[in-house]
Amino acid sequence: MAHLTIIVSLAAALAALVRFRLIQVDLFLPWFAGIVVLGFASTQPTFVNWLGQKLGILYPPIAVVFLVVFLLVGIVVALTVSLTRIRARQLDIVRYLAAQELDAQERARQR
Repeated sequence: MAHLTIIVSLAAALAALVRFRLIQVDLFLPWFAGIVVLGFASTQPTFVNWLGQKLGILYPPIAVVFLVVFLLVGIVVALTVSLTRIRARQLDIVRYLAAQELDAQERARQR
């Protein structure tokens, strides 16, 4: 029962981060769903044994660890892509403002 309490508590903490706008929903929802499904599925011995067998792992609980690592890598990649887009937008804004400033300086010199 403690494992279900932990899963629900973590889900509630993540939902609170979204509610307080510390995380955006579009970045959060797919990973949240994956973590919740994996959390509940990993508490079932039949799923853990099946997954270990399908992945060819002798100690089946390690298969769940591999899935968690996969999810974490996915989260990092998604956040990196998001950060890259933000930096590109920032660079576009800086270029635009620099061009505006140069135009203003040119107009000031011509007067």
